[in-house]
Amino acid sequence: MTNALGVFVVFAVFLSENGINGNIGKCDLSSPPTSWLSTNASGILQWATAGQPTNGTNYCIDMTNSESGLHILQVAYHIDLGEESSNSESSEIPEKVDHNFFGGALELGSQNGCVNNNTRIVYCFALCLNQTLQNMVIESALKSNQVTFVAQDIQKTTQLDWAITVMQVDYNDPSTHLNVSSFLRPDAWCSVYVGIKPKLGFDYLYEIQLGKILKN
Repeated sequence: MTNALGVFVVFAVFLSENGINGNIGKCDLSSPPTSWLSTNASGILQWATAGQPTNGTNYCIDMTNSESGLHILQVAYHIDLGEESSNSESSEIPEKVDHNFFGGALELGSQNGCVNNNTRIVYCFALCLNQTLQNMVIESALKSNQVTFVAQDIQKTTQLDWAITVMQVDYNDPSTHLNVSSFLRPDAWCSVYVGIKPKLGFDYLYEIQLGKILKN
């Protein structure tokens, strides 16, 4: 990998009633309440989870390998929105924000839109309105380029029982594409896309997600 970190971000807002259907693992994305979030990601170098098992029906991951050997991931979260989740009417579910990330050669340099101003951050974008949680996630990402360590460190430092997914993204591959849906709810969701220049070695890029999921 080169040290030049390039990404392109596209946003769209859509009503949850438009929703998503189908299955990811044991997760039936058409089952109520309609508080599902999903991620479709290609160009994933490595990934790890923490906080909740992925073999239930509210947090699921489906992984395949591309011809290049990189991972293709689909992730589903059935988010606990409190009273809104207890009402099966889709009109009670807040809007979702859908964002796309593309790999390739687009040069962004140092662009940091997050709360942590560490100079080793070469790119950061967050849909995580809980700024304390956002900063804790980034601090964990700064500690290591190993996804398992980062996932476990996030669980340890936040002390949350949320579902945690950490993906390391191949930002050089133009076929890399992440489509991520989010809720702008500080009490239920946190997504951070952060690129880091370590003291030694190559830059690395994470998509990190934390979701408060419904319990089975």
